[in-house]
Amino acid sequence: MVPETLKYFSVNDFIRDDEDLDKNFYSRPRLVSHLDSLALSTVADIYARLLPKEADVLDLMAGPDSHLREDLNLHSVTGLGLNDEELKANTNLDEKIIHDLNTDWRLPFEDNRFDAAINTVSVDYLTRPVDVFSEVGRVLKPGGIFIVVFSNRMFPPKAVNIWKNTLEKGRMDLVKKFISLTGKFQIQGYSESKGRPRPEDDKYYKYGIPSDPIYAIWSSVVK
Repeated sequence: MVPETLKYFSVNDFIRDDEDLDKNFYSRPRLVSHLDSLALSTVADIYARLLPKEADVLDLMAGPDSHLREDLNLHSVTGLGLNDEELKANTNLDEKIIHDLNTDWRLPFEDNRFDAAINTVSVDYLTRPVDVFSEVGRVLKPGGIFIVVFSNRMFPPKAVNIWKNTLEKGRMDLVKKFISLTGKFQIQGYSESKGRPRPEDDKYYKYGIPSDPIYAIWSSVVK
């Protein structure tokens, strides 16, 4: 059976410099922030604005922080990630599951389980994004929201070719295409935050580099 992703893209698009198993690359916990504090605050603002109250939320490819504020009054947050120590450090999570989506793109959940799903700065590592996003559509309830957030930061050896070969300004369209090709979502909106001053307490502030850009796309499930 041909993966859905490869019906629309070439195999070379999803080759990575490091094709070793992801569980090996992520065996060492990275308990650090991958974005500056202003960018992280922007991510939290997006989730606070878009996530419904009392929602059951899936954090897809979760790490040590889901960027979900305590006052959101969410019903539950389930984190699916690769490193047990990182997931244990994530105080947002009620349930923690180790699962490598590049080994098995199928999500270990029943249909219509969640009200919302989030994917934070990790879409660039998926080798079968259309298949994974289709699974997200399956496990979300009708009308459920899916929010994909990304930046220009990455681990280059693990990012797929199509991501690295697409200009930053074109990656929004690429993610929209991944979502649309599932046939399960209607894109509701998007936002960009870029060119803002980097926080003075950031280690790169002295170089005059702007705050890390934040791009977000959100869509709802159509069933």
